[in-house]
Amino acid sequence: MTKVFLLLSVLCLSTGCTTKIAQMTAQQRSERLASERGRLPQLTDPVAQTKSYIKISQLLVTFAADAIRNGQAGQMTDLMEQYSAAVQNARDAIVASLRDAERRPAGYKDLELSLRAQLRLLQDINKLLLSEERAPVENAITTASSVRNEMLLLLFPQSQVQASR
Repeated sequence: MTKVFLLLSVLCLSTGCTTKIAQMTAQQRSERLASERGRLPQLTDPVAQTKSYIKISQLLVTFAADAIRNGQAGQMTDLMEQYSAAVQNARDAIVASLRDAERRPAGYKDLELSLRAQLRLLQDINKLLLSEERAPVENAITTASSVRNEMLLLLFPQSQVQASR
């Protein structure tokens, strides 16, 4: 029980938007997830698309925390596949925009900050699972880490040049 409380506390404190999401009931979060998914085809702005995918990924992480709290770790595979797809789609939306990440960081920065918080939550979730249940979460962590690192390289390319010297 304390592990679940700790997980939900971290979830609430990680980002401002997540705090609002964490205060929603499961039904409200389900409706919000459906709403965000329904809104996506209408969005043409890559930053708006990226932010929508970020909301979707945050909602999916809360559902993963719910699954653990309810002893339904078997749902983790589907949730983590959806999460990884949302993260990849957010990445694709902002990178395909060809926006200069250094001069116009909106979207890139939003995604990086969100992934940083989500990675902490995913690592906490992973610790609560039995070793044989961890593979889906570990795959999601790998995807999120990879996308986050790519966002950092796009936002701060000069640090990559300096690091290679």
